[in-house]
Amino acid sequence: MNIAHIGPPLARRGGPAGYLLQLSAAAARHAGDSPHMLTFPRQSVPARARPPGIPARVKSALRPIKRALVGPPAFYRPSEADLRRPGGAIDALLTASMQSVCAEAAGSIDAALAGGADVLFAHDPAVAERLLELRRPGQQVWSMMHAPMPVGLDLAWAWGIPEWDWKDIAALPDTNRWMRWELGVYSAIDRLITPCPEAAAEIARADPRFAELTFDFVLTGAAGPTRAFLRGTPSELRRRWRLPAGAPVGLFIGAPLPYRGLDALLEAVTTLPQSVPGVIAVAGPPRERVRAHARVRALGPVRDVADLLHAVDFVVNVNRFNLFDLSTIEAAEAGRPMLLHATGGNLRFQQLGLGCVMLADLAPATIASGLRDLFTMTQTRRAELGAASRRCYEQHLTPEHLWRGHTALYDRAAAALLHS
Repeated sequence: MNIAHIGPPLARRGGPAGYLLQLSAAAARHAGDSPHMLTFPRQSVPARARPPGIPARVKSALRPIKRALVGPPAFYRPSEADLRRPGGAIDALLTASMQSVCAEAAGSIDAALAGGADVLFAHDPAVAERLLELRRPGQQVWSMMHAPMPVGLDLAWAWGIPEWDWKDIAALPDTNRWMRWELGVYSAIDRLITPCPEAAAEIARADPRFAELTFDFVLTGAAGPTRAFLRGTPSELRRRWRLPAGAPVGLFIGAPLPYRGLDALLEAVTTLPQSVPGVIAVAGPPRERVRAHARVRALGPVRDVADLLHAVDFVVNVNRFNLFDLSTIEAAEAGRPMLLHATGGNLRFQQLGLGCVMLADLAPATIASGLRDLFTMTQTRRAELGAASRRCYEQHLTPEHLWRGHTALYDRAAAALLHS
């Protein structure tokens, strides 16, 4: 089969760009031994960063002082009336976002249509919809879901009202309409793919109508970025991020999106008694957006993630919704123990043998109990969990496993076409 993967330019980040980067690298290694021909979006070319000038450096240095004096900056927030109005702020957001996604993938769409592919493999519902409109007779359209919830809920929650309960956001007329739109797109395509049944169940938890869809499953596999300080000892790496040398350190890594549960984690941290040792490092969100506390180390955006993983004792995933996180795979590759919310793809990680402590829910007392377990755990026991994580990675989560999963999917689809 000739399969054209269609999406944004390849880049080392989350979502379709990072997923396709991993898959394209694996496909290149197997180009000579696969009966299928694959094409991918072009590689992203990062813009050359210029060193900041003196005014920019002064402004950056003064920012904490300004924040202390006048408080955090005020951002635009739509009114509640506009959020509840059909055709209001949420509809405008989703419309603009879907247009942006298609524009980012435009080069990939054009190349795939010109190449005569048997399968047009989208990685976003807006792109899948566009391909349904443009495909030639006989061409199949497949799509992969990369988010743990429908895109309408995902974007409305993250942008408009992060403090609302997700069920209230899902009930808003525009959110509901966009979830119906996505359901319609996925009902019209030929194949819908997600990592595992637990991930599909998570999407259906957000909107039960998605349980009616038929999924194919391809487990994600990946390799983390190359370490920049390969010879650095854990204590040297800790000094790099100003982490304490004599206390256990847990790591939260990711964007401060509401479904990631950082607020729940920080609330739980504040309830730990002083007799429990340990701190939580928070990597990803700007430092000023992280709640200050003696147990919290806000690191801001971190470039050398692979080294940071080797500087900490365990990794925390308290997602309210969970697909099958790339960050968890990278933590497994680094051999880290993990504290995981028992939902979605995290349940599959546990079944695969990941070295983890599971949280039944995200109540502050539940998270605090899990943190206490890992903070007070013996180094020997943490090492055993870390070794289990590394074994899980080697047995299930490498780029080779990702490639085998995709190849098996292509083989099944080719056989089905042959016998149709």
